[in-house]
Amino acid sequence: MKRVLLDFRGVINDIVEVGDEFEIYDGPDSAIKWCLCPHDDVEDTWHLIQGKWIRPEDKLDTDQNMRRKIAYGNIEEQLGMLYWDIVNNNLENGSWVNKCREVKESVMSQREWEADPSNIEGKIKLEFHTEKDPCWNYLPAELIPRITKFKNSTVYETEVKTQE
Repeated sequence: MKRVLLDFRGVINDIVEVGDEFEIYDGPDSAIKWCLCPHDDVEDTWHLIQGKWIRPEDKLDTDQNMRRKIAYGNIEEQLGMLYWDIVNNNLENGSWVNKCREVKESVMSQREWEADPSNIEGKIKLEFHTEKDPCWNYLPAELIPRITKFKNSTVYETEVKTQE
């Protein structure tokens, strides 16, 4: 079992062994909270949605257009490839054309992706929680115990100076 620091949306911000937590503000209006995760293999790419731990491979990721944009790379790199392909008179088989071909072959278009039902079956659409409805409200109480002692707790010292 691991201790995870969650924000109200269900996004994991940190993962530590039980007992290695650090102090956070945990008042009633806190936007983050330490919770227990029963999975030892939890990673920061998981989410807590409606009380369920969602792994990346179980998420419904519907934005193929964004995947393609990321795969193409930034516009500066694309323009650089295109410039050198023009200068070298290599438009038909240059680096820019090859990169575009590679992306089109490896990342389905949105239309193709939506036409294949296997891309959606068994996947979970992430609907993040809000501040008024934080993710930890869906966990059993034993998974959100309040931590009162920390390994490296902050000690505040107050020094009162007297005038002589």
